[in-house]
Amino acid sequence: MPQRDTLWLSGADAVNLLFGIVIHVVLTRALLSDEYGTFILLLDFFHVCVILVDLGLPTLIGRDGERLGSRLNLVLHKVSRIQASLLVVGCVVFAYIGFNLFGGWIGPAFLLSLGAGMQVLAYAHRAALRALGEARLEALVRIIDRGVVALLMVVWANDLFEFAVVTLLGPTCAFLTAVSIYWVKVAPRLAEPEETVPETAEMEMGDMVRAGLPFLLASAALVVNVRVEKLLLGLMTTPEDVAVFQIAWLGFIAGYGPILSLRAVLLSWFGEVRDDLERLAHRYKQALFACAILCPVGGLIALGVGPFAFEALFPEYAEDVKRPFYGLMLVWLFQAMASPSLAIIQVGKRPWNYTRILWAGIVIDILLCLWLIPTQPDPVAGAVGAACLASLFVFAVSFAGFARSELKPAVE
Repeated sequence: MPQRDTLWLSGADAVNLLFGIVIHVVLTRALLSDEYGTFILLLDFFHVCVILVDLGLPTLIGRDGERLGSRLNLVLHKVSRIQASLLVVGCVVFAYIGFNLFGGWIGPAFLLSLGAGMQVLAYAHRAALRALGEARLEALVRIIDRGVVALLMVVWANDLFEFAVVTLLGPTCAFLTAVSIYWVKVAPRLAEPEETVPETAEMEMGDMVRAGLPFLLASAALVVNVRVEKLLLGLMTTPEDVAVFQIAWLGFIAGYGPILSLRAVLLSWFGEVRDDLERLAHRYKQALFACAILCPVGGLIALGVGPFAFEALFPEYAEDVKRPFYGLMLVWLFQAMASPSLAIIQVGKRPWNYTRILWAGIVIDILLCLWLIPTQPDPVAGAVGAACLASLFVFAVSFAGFARSELKPAVE
């Protein structure tokens, strides 16, 4: 059931939010503002880069995993081989580029790059667990990722290099856990599929990469979408501005995490009936209704809790982050309401439309950032304004146009 899966994944996001707060409290108190800003810039840059390791392949698994049955094992072998090969070379190159763009420290940069890559390696097995109805086990993997980092930062790490080491250890533990759970607990009970097997099962590696291309660009868009403002602030202003934006962004991501979980579950839920337009339309309406309830509740919680949380956890940033945080809540509102429309486009007959919408929003965001960041008295406010307008565009286009076109035959 999607409601149950969303609850598990949202619960994991809530726990990880607490771990994330612990991590950033430790970092902000141990590092100077410019060091903290540079650390965050490098980490976000590497998370954008390692999407090239992802290749959109976990999304294929999330969409078709349930219908693949025991054939899923072979698909996972192929995906893991492709991604591991890219990771070995990619992380070195990414570390070198990040160091030259944003400065900092080459040793920690490599560790941060490898940590981001290990997180991506776990996605395929996480997607398989979710597609097979084991969202609770995926939730456990997510918690291990952030939990290990938070624990080691509190009890062991004291300097930049050690912070980078634990940022690698968390995703590595999560990857090993995801692989072990799948092959020990889930794989032995898979049977031969009884219905038509998705073409994913018969694809060679090259065909699989080509099939994942629309989802690669889409996955990249999801990663870039929540980081582009920080990266542009880092290139155009100072690490101190990045630090302020990052603290406000922590408040935003507290509400955005459940939205990402909802989108992941909707992808599998819609994918089950993608060939039955009448049932697909019914599920789409249910998802829209759920989001209409979620938005005002989330907004009220944020308005009530946010300012007090900043005062208690990040007192040196509290006054500076309030206005950016309120602006980012508008971004959250538009993103939440766009989730069902984006998911139904992604499982439709024209998935490139999903990719086009997301990248059009990012291009608009970049152009607005290039205009607003240097022209506004407060560069952070300019970045937030750009994000709001870009998110409004994505919501309007996905809901009013493309999603309805996917359902048109069902409502005629």
